[in-house]
Amino acid sequence: MNFFNYIEETRVNLNKNENELLQYFIENASSVKSMKIQDVSKKTFVSTAAIIRFCKKLGFSGYSEFKNTLYHTVENQEDNNKLQSPKNIGSHFDIFDDILKTKNLINDSVIDEIVDLIYESNRLEFYGEGSSRIVCEDMTRRFRLVEKQAYYYDDTSLMYLSASNLNSKDLAFCISMSGETSQIVKAANIAKTKKATVISVTTMSNNTLSNIAHKPLFVCSTRYSVGEMNFVSRIPATTILEYIFNKYLHKYSSPK
Repeated sequence: MNFFNYIEETRVNLNKNENELLQYFIENASSVKSMKIQDVSKKTFVSTAAIIRFCKKLGFSGYSEFKNTLYHTVENQEDNNKLQSPKNIGSHFDIFDDILKTKNLINDSVIDEIVDLIYESNRLEFYGEGSSRIVCEDMTRRFRLVEKQAYYYDDTSLMYLSASNLNSKDLAFCISMSGETSQIVKAANIAKTKKATVISVTTMSNNTLSNIAHKPLFVCSTRYSVGEMNFVSRIPATTILEYIFNKYLHKYSSPK
């Protein structure tokens, strides 16, 4: 049984704290098999009773079935892909782990719906701040190559102005790893009031942006530090958006 496929429908019923607990388990999937429920309780500050309720809410009989299913799913995925990568010095961060976990979060039926929406749209907007703008720029360039009207913005005020001019035939891709970037949340709200379809890309959590979106997409992106500098990778966001782009090419731009 694939853990991520199994929880696809039930995870929408999780509240904010339960989503944070789920994210903890996914980020620590490789070590979860050896962790007793008391260990998890101490690390997450969640009672053992609440953890059991959480497991049952996802459809498992209890904590043992939950952790074993998660562990074996990730273990099998790693065996199949046999990915190796250098580790950051002094950390356990591995970008390929995040990519694999992001892959397991993909719901192809939702992706197919987004691909169709892109085809039917008049205009694509990509909203991001900071490093997420690089993702927006790349996707804008790709869709322009296949003759879609696509735009991103270096200026936040222009982003707001553009969002206010959208309509029901337009799509707004809103990228924020935390899902709480105030400028992107504001742009998403503006786009939604104009009847545009809002698609969010965030880490898996119960965040403001994903709650606004018509089509929330989730990725796994580990925060890590080098010295006093903190980072969060946008590669998983690029990966899922490029996957969407490639499916669009296959369905609508391939030679007949």
